[in-house]
Amino acid sequence: MKKVALFLLTYFILNTFALTAHEVKISTYDVLAPFAFRDAQGELSGVYIEIVKKAVSRMPDYTVSFNVVPWARAKIQAKTGKTFAILPPYFHAHDWLTDEEPKRPYIWPYSLALFTQSDVVICNEKVLNVTRTQYPKDFKGLKFVMWRGDGRAGEEFTKMAAEKKIELRLLKDLKSTINFLLSNRADCTVTSKIPFAWQVKQMKKMGEDKKNTNKKVILKEAFVISSNEGYLGYTDINDEENYPFKKDFSIKFDIEIYKMKKKGEIQKIVDRFIK
Repeated sequence: MKKVALFLLTYFILNTFALTAHEVKISTYDVLAPFAFRDAQGELSGVYIEIVKKAVSRMPDYTVSFNVVPWARAKIQAKTGKTFAILPPYFHAHDWLTDEEPKRPYIWPYSLALFTQSDVVICNEKVLNVTRTQYPKDFKGLKFVMWRGDGRAGEEFTKMAAEKKIELRLLKDLKSTINFLLSNRADCTVTSKIPFAWQVKQMKKMGEDKKNTNKKVILKEAFVISSNEGYLGYTDINDEENYPFKKDFSIKFDIEIYKMKKKGEIQKIVDRFIK
């Protein structure tokens, strides 16, 4: 009898939770290991994914699911209010603005920082025989390749590309970008340092680094652009209507992230993937 009562109580609690918990949908990508990618079993994983999952698991009023889309589409979804949040943007409140006046950030607020990334310029060694100490000015005339939707190169770089002072080719993901460099069809890329090294290592394991090149291409770090934090960024478009729980979620999420940082839990997640 006690077992039956316990079962009924558990069933009631679980179903009550299911009825009251908000399912939060977050748009992200799966093409930037070790930050967000598919593991050997095809499951979405990575540093940012596991940090968010761990934090939300401690927020009884919420569950989380991830909508995997190209990064450019994730930005559009945030800009049009069609997603609750995107993961993991840098801080762009100054330049990711609405099209209509008065222009304002379409992502707000940003969570506490989840992880700090270093962004670098990686180039074919052959173009580094010239001293390049100012970015992006000293890279004028070179061919760049990047994955579509990645805005880490900065406003000045984007302006130079628009003015054709830098030739820019956009591809679908980081692996395609590396293959493009190795096949000697571009001079440089702007990338997050750890994912680039991770992807090259995986390609070397599979012998893919030699597949698309007849000549040996040596890639070197040419310039450190900056260090940037990755965040969970919430849409600020139609949020009161579509996501009335946004303020509650964002406060509770930040509290859990703060606790995880203090306990060293975030570093443990990072170490699991990066070491």
